[in-house]
Amino acid sequence: MHGGVVKRIERARLSIAAGNAAQGVMLLGGIGLLAASTGDPAAWLRLAAMVGGYLLIYFSAHASAHWLVGRLLGITFTHYTIGGSTHAWAYPPGLRQVFARLPFFAVHADKASLHAASPVAQAMMFGAGMTSSVVLCTLAALWCAIGGAPGGAMLLLTNLAWFAGALVAEARTHGDYAKASRALAGRRRA
Repeated sequence: MHGGVVKRIERARLSIAAGNAAQGVMLLGGIGLLAASTGDPAAWLRLAAMVGGYLLIYFSAHASAHWLVGRLLGITFTHYTIGGSTHAWAYPPGLRQVFARLPFFAVHADKASLHAASPVAQAMMFGAGMTSSVVLCTLAALWCAIGGAPGGAMLLLTNLAWFAGALVAEARTHGDYAKASRALAGRRRA
C-alpha cells in the first residue's frame, strides 16, 4: 500500500515459461485482430477487432519486455504475477480503482541477480517495459489510423495523449523510468 490508497491485488502466479507463452499468444492475437480491423468485415466488427487487438497488445507488451531485456543483460527472474497496476495509487480517483483491478502482468526479478547487475543493465531492464508499451501500442494505433479502421484516428490521438501523460507519471512517481533513473544514480531499488 502506498499512502493508504490502493494496493495491487495479485490474482495469479505463473512460471516464466507460462507467462512468456501467455503474453506471446496475446501479442500474436492482438496483431491478428489489428489486421482484421483494416479488412472487409462490417464496421462494427472492424471496430471491435481494433479495440480488442489494441488491448491485447497493451496488456502483453510491458512485462515481457522487462524479462527479455533483463535476460539479455544477465538479470534472472523468478515468476510472473497477474494483478492490478503496481502503482495504481498514482492515478486519479476512479481510474485508481480501475487500474488496481486490470489484468497486468508483472515479472519478478531475482533480487540477488538484480542487485549484482550494473546500474546501466538495471536501468535498461526497468525502462524496457514502458518503452515497449509506448512503441508497440503507438505502432498498433498508427496501423489502425493509416489502415482506415473505424475510429483508428481517434485511437491514435487517444494513444498519444495517454502515453504522454503516462511517460511523465512514470518518470515522476515510482514507475519504471523513475526506477531506471535511480539505478543510474546508484540508488538501487527493486
